[in-house]
Amino acid sequence: MKALKSIGKALGDSGAWKKLANPTVSRGKTAWPKGNAELEKIGVRFDYDEEVERDGVVFHKFQCQPNAGKIPASLQDWRERNGGTHSVITTVLIKKDGTQSEVLQAVEEAMKNVKA
Repeated sequence: MKALKSIGKALGDSGAWKKLANPTVSRGKTAWPKGNAELEKIGVRFDYDEEVERDGVVFHKFQCQPNAGKIPASLQDWRERNGGTHSVITTVLIKKDGTQSEVLQAVEEAMKNVKA
């Protein structure tokens, strides 16, 4: 999906990747993006779920979900076909205390798994 290709760039350019490596929000709350303008521009949000452990490594688990309101057309179509704003586009696992490159790589990998 074309709209998802800009997410890694937006995270890296803004420094928001730090919010995913070390989230300060509680479970079920949006870790990124925060402002209304960003929510509309990006079209998705990363809601924090929980910490999970895989092979001795701790990850923060996020649910990537479509935003409400005006969003890019491809995401709006996906949202309408898949049950609305609470539908999960993909799950993103971010290494706890991860570096910028680890966070961006994890997001890119998760976005590759999205079915249009």
